[in-house]
Amino acid sequence: MTAPITAYIDFASPYSYFLLEPLKAEADRHGRRLVLRPILLWAVLKEHGLTNPLETPLRRAYFMQDVVRSAAFFGKTFHPPEPLQFSAHLAARLYHAREARRPDDSFRLALAIYEAVYVNRQAITAPEVLAALPVLSGDDPEAVAADMQSQAGRDGLAAAVTEAAAAGVFGAPFVRIGDQNFFGADRLPQIAWHLQRQTG
Repeated sequence: MTAPITAYIDFASPYSYFLLEPLKAEADRHGRRLVLRPILLWAVLKEHGLTNPLETPLRRAYFMQDVVRSAAFFGKTFHPPEPLQFSAHLAARLYHAREARRPDDSFRLALAIYEAVYVNRQAITAPEVLAALPVLSGDDPEAVAADMQSQAGRDGLAAAVTEAAAAGVFGAPFVRIGDQNFFGADRLPQIAWHLQRQTG
């Protein structure tokens, strides 16, 4: 059985947004299952005793230039959120709670969350913003809000953070295929190359 493509993503990570659709295309092309594992990167870094690289002025200045360039490279509409750094715990809980019940809808939900932040300039720290996502239009808003506070969502997120730390994740997006790790959206060509080699 071929190994799935596991992607540790953070809904507060624009690079995770840039990689999402191209990675899904690669997974489909090679007949691999794409497993999304939303995490809170700050929590994973804390597990490793690491600080957020954006707290370093030099790294932050580079990030602000590179993220705009990367968006153009991937052909993505991108508006920097305000504030730039935020905790996406509500979105991640929502994802994990719903993914447990409706795994077939999980990719569409993840993409919708990213587009809310980086395309539509919406604050996903607000529960009402998440509850109003078009992809959830057929759901009861109260049920969606309950998912954000549910034990299933909390446990799913906690498990993903623990799993990521144990797997050696130190950034987002972080992709694992078997025993191979790929960090960053710019590793997409190597991911495609690796999958092609395994396909033969």
